[in-house]
Amino acid sequence: MGRFQLNLHHILSFYFLAKEQSFSGAAEQLGITQPTVTQHVRGLEMQFGIKLINLKKQRVYLTKAGENLIAYAEALFNQAVLTENFLKNYRSNNLSIGIAGGLILSFTSLIDHFKEIHPSIKISLKEAPSKVLVEELLSGQHDICIAGTMSLDSNQLKCYRINWDKPMVFVASPHYPIDWSEPAKWSELASHPLIIPMEGSDGRAIALYEFKKRGLKPNIGTEVSNIEIAKELAKQNKGIALLFEPNIRQQVNNDELRIIRVEDGEIRMGAFYVMTHREVKLAPPAKSFLALIKQRFHKDFHDLLDDYKPEVWKQ
Repeated sequence: MGRFQLNLHHILSFYFLAKEQSFSGAAEQLGITQPTVTQHVRGLEMQFGIKLINLKKQRVYLTKAGENLIAYAEALFNQAVLTENFLKNYRSNNLSIGIAGGLILSFTSLIDHFKEIHPSIKISLKEAPSKVLVEELLSGQHDICIAGTMSLDSNQLKCYRINWDKPMVFVASPHYPIDWSEPAKWSELASHPLIIPMEGSDGRAIALYEFKKRGLKPNIGTEVSNIEIAKELAKQNKGIALLFEPNIRQQVNNDELRIIRVEDGEIRMGAFYVMTHREVKLAPPAKSFLALIKQRFHKDFHDLLDDYKPEVWKQ
């Protein structure tokens, strides 16, 4: 099929002109001027070389071609109304959330609470690396994204910073061949297979930065797409994983995983971000979910300031 030539505005102007039998009536129905209605109908006639109306004593009469066209014009008008209603209702009844894998467990109860308040709203939840989520948000695939980093290169993002002081810990199976009796040295950790998130993840960036600042290059054993796979591989003695402590608390309590003590201090991400598209008006479900986030994290929730400097591992 070649380039679509039909102009929907021209058809709608013809439709209302035929219904109202006057240019003023059609203009009022469409919210445009009478000269614009005239231009649309004349343009339709000239484009296809067909006479559609005749004027007699300021009244509009349809030609034979116009009478035959009116059924198609009405069908297009009805479909346009249905399409517009679908688009309006879709945004009012759907919420798409993109979230970095390491943060999902921290938002599970909040999402459940949102479902209780809005049981009719369909939630689409996608887990992906932060970089992927930002790209998808900018391309219109999500209403809200929750990620550990953000692109400061785009002025299309509206961002909120939430201070995040949860530690990241190295974990392995209790049967993993490592000396559990004393804190591990970073040089020792670098020699073991590291279970690490895929490119674009903040967990990956943090892990690589911690090794790099100590002059070490880790042995990347497996790259994973989500934390559940990382935990499962760690439980199977496939290597050590660096994960947020809240995400492995249950496995530690069940003695499925064990935290590896490290010689020089804790690892912390510092913050994560809630992002929306600055140029897209938030639909009611997204506004409601954002309000719940602000309420839950009110003490640590901040608009991103112009003088903000990213965490050192992002630079």
